[in-house]
Amino acid sequence: MLKFCVVGAGFIGGVHVEALAKIPDAKVTVVCGLVEKTAADLANKAGAVWETDYRQAVARDDVDVVCVCTPSGAHAEVAEAAASAGKHLVVEKPLDITLERVDRIVAAARQAGVKLTCIFPYRFMGGTALAKRAMDKGRLGRLVLADAYIKWFRDQEYYDSSNWKGTWALDGGGVLMNQGIHNIDLLNYLAGPIISVTARTATLAHQMETEDTAVALATFPNGALGVIEGSTASWPGESGRVELHGDQGTIALEDGRIVTWKLADSTPEEEKQMLDEVSLGSGASSAAGFSCEMHRRQLADMVEAILHDRPPAIDGAEARQSVAIIRAIYDSSAKGSWITLS
Repeated sequence: MLKFCVVGAGFIGGVHVEALAKIPDAKVTVVCGLVEKTAADLANKAGAVWETDYRQAVARDDVDVVCVCTPSGAHAEVAEAAASAGKHLVVEKPLDITLERVDRIVAAARQAGVKLTCIFPYRFMGGTALAKRAMDKGRLGRLVLADAYIKWFRDQEYYDSSNWKGTWALDGGGVLMNQGIHNIDLLNYLAGPIISVTARTATLAHQMETEDTAVALATFPNGALGVIEGSTASWPGESGRVELHGDQGTIALEDGRIVTWKLADSTPEEEKQMLDEVSLGSGASSAAGFSCEMHRRQLADMVEAILHDRPPAIDGAEARQSVAIIRAIYDSSAKGSWITLS
C-alpha cells in the first residue's frame, strides 16, 4: 500500500483524491492546503490528516508519494521539497511554467533517486494507444498534416475566481499552458517531435494578463506541417481535437477518443471497432467536465511503476516537451519570427 500526500486542496486536488480512492494499492494519508478549512474538508473526505505547511506535509513518515496540485507556477518548490524528503512525485500539468523550473524538478527527482510523472491523462485513452500504434507502423503513409484544436470556453468568472488563473506568474500563460497543453502533448506524442513554430497570440474576450486565443504553425521532422489553435473564448466549447493526415490515411481524436479512422489498409470491421470507446467527458465548457477515470489510469500506472521499480509511462523528459513547445509559441508571438526547438 503506497501512501499519498496531496498538496493543493482545490478542484484538481479533489480529482486526485477521488481517483486514488479507486486504486487498491494506494491510500491518501495527508492533504495539504494553505486554507485550513479547505484542507480539512478534503482530508476528511479522504479519511486523511491535514496540514497547511507543505514542507511538513511532504516530510511525514506516512507519505511515500506526493501529488503536486498547486497552481502551475508553484510546482517546483513543492516538488523539490518532496524529492529531498525521498518521496516519489506526481505533478499536475504543466510540470512547471518555465523550462528552468521544469529542469529543477527533473534534476531534484534524479538526484534523490525518486520516480517522477506529470499528469497527461489523454495518453491513457484507448484511442491514443491505437493511434500511436498506427503511426509507429506507418499505416498513414507519409504524414503531411498534424493539427491540434482546442476551442474551449471559459467565462470571465473563471478567471476572476482565483488570484492565479490567467496570470504569467502562476499560470504561466493562458489557453495554451493551462487548457491546450493536453492536446499539444498528444499531438507531439503521436506525430512529433515538433521542431519549429511561428505563432500569434491575443487576448480578445477576457480581462486577463495572458492569452485567450492563439494560433501557431508547426513543422515536423519529415517536413509535415501542422496547426495549433487554442481559445477559451469559443462559446460554447468543443471537444479538444487532434487530427493526423497522411497520404494513406486519416485519424482524428477528440479528448483522446478516436472519432475518425480511415486508413487505406483498414477494413470496415476495423473502422467500426475503432469508434467504440466511451467518452470520459471533456473540459471544453467546464473545468469540471471530465471523469476522474483518466487520472485513475495514470495514477495506477505510477503505483505499478513504483511497486515494480520500472519507469512511469510519462517521465520528466516527456513532460518537458509540451512546456518547451508552448514557451516557443509565446516567444515566436513576441518576436514575430520562427522559433526552433532544441
